[in-house]
Amino acid sequence: MALSDRALEAVVTAGAGGAALLVLRTVLKQVFRRYEARAAGRRSPDDVARLRTRLSVLQRAVVAILAAILAWNVLDIFPTTQELADALLASGAVLAVLIGLAFTAPLGNLGAGIMLAFAQPVRLGDRVTVGEITGEVEEITLVHTILLTDDDRRVFIPNSQMIGSVVVNRTIKDPRRTVSVRVPIRLGVSVEQARSAVLDAVRAVERPPLEDVSVRMTEVEERTAWLQLAAFAPRGTDVVALAGELRELSVAALAREELIPG
Repeated sequence: MALSDRALEAVVTAGAGGAALLVLRTVLKQVFRRYEARAAGRRSPDDVARLRTRLSVLQRAVVAILAAILAWNVLDIFPTTQELADALLASGAVLAVLIGLAFTAPLGNLGAGIMLAFAQPVRLGDRVTVGEITGEVEEITLVHTILLTDDDRRVFIPNSQMIGSVVVNRTIKDPRRTVSVRVPIRLGVSVEQARSAVLDAVRAVERPPLEDVSVRMTEVEERTAWLQLAAFAPRGTDVVALAGELRELSVAALAREELIPG
């Protein structure tokens, strides 16, 4: 077979295989989505979150494995790469190579992603803290876990780090979101008066409903003291916008009482 014929065969194989992978990916996504929708009516939200996480990672793993097989078949068309493939398969070197690569970052992250899908210390939609980063698990890919932080940043954390480091899951026991605001007061004023003014301002916020509201003094400077307002808001709350509103209301209330530093 001429080189041009082999190249044409490779192009056709790659094109047909790529199209088949796209169709398979779309079909899997639809099937998994319908299965998840049916399960939502029979299972608890936690069970649905676990199922959604497994199906998401499983879909990516299946497509990635089939893509690797397709690439191998394309390379097998050419005599040089065919001989190499046959030699590797015959000697069992492929297994040794895969085992070796499993300890490197790419396949290590792939294995960690599969472990995340089935061990599930975190699930899609969970609010977690990894190191100094806190956010909602938006997606678990074959390489990264993507967290959406409170200020709408997307942080990509390697799956191996998610498995190998301490992860605090804030959703399993308490799905509420924490909102925290610091406001200044003048030294020498009544802390109780300032605390009451801030709490009255917080009560003006009707939605979302806040729980376990507390106001404490956290820091004292030369001319200013700082009060820390902390509260819990329902899951899904935009805490950045809420914190801004609480800060404005608190500062306005303290200003009316003439408690703000001059």
